[in-house]
Order: sequence, then structure tokens, then C-alpha cells
Amino acid sequence: MLEERMRIIHLMDVYGPLLTEHQRKIMEDYYLEDLSLGEIAENGGTSRQAVHDVIKRVVRSLETYEEKLHLMERLRYISKMTAGAIENISTGNTVRIEYGLNLLRKLQSELEKE
Repeated sequence: MLEERMRIIHLMDVYGPLLTEHQRKIMEDYYLEDLSLGEIAENGGTSRQAVHDVIKRVVRSLETYEEKLHLMERLRYISKMTAGAIENISTGNTVRIEYGLNLLRKLQSELEKE
């Protein structure tokens, strides 16, 4: 459950600008502020069911964006490659520095292809 919640929060980080202000506010209230459906409904002057429907629709949209664009997946890959490069370069070991630089070169090459 926590893992799914974190996934949705990460999807919001990546695709949040594609949401309407209303959708973004409801999602932030629910996932970041941990407000209940009832609290969000009361604050927005709407029904609990309407809030629930917006959340379900937005989650489906976020998942669809990721299925089509893979931006979150790409960001995780870039982060992993960068972290590996930094770890190797920071050792001071010549062989590991070269390996870290190769990771960065590979990443750069892949990004240039896109």
C-alpha cells in the first residue's frame, strides 16, 4: 500500500503539470497532505464520491502517461547511472574512475539518441 502510494506521488512529480489545478489540488490533499475524502470534499464544497472519482480518474491518467511516455522509468535509469558513476569516480581508484566515466559516456550517448 505504501509502495503504491509512493509510486503515485512520483507519477505526480513527473506528470503533475499535465493535470488541471483542481485535479492537482485534490491529489496533493489526498496523497501529500493525507486528508480524507470527506475532508477534501468539505473543503471543496463537493461530495465525497466526486473526490473519489477525480482521484481514480487522475490515477488512471497518470498510469497511462507513464505507459506511453516512460518518463519516470527514464528518470530512475538516469539517476541509477549517475549514482553509479559518482560512486566509482569518488573512490580515487583509477580503474573505478574510468568505469564511472564510461557510465557517464554511455548515459550521454543514450540521451543524445532520444
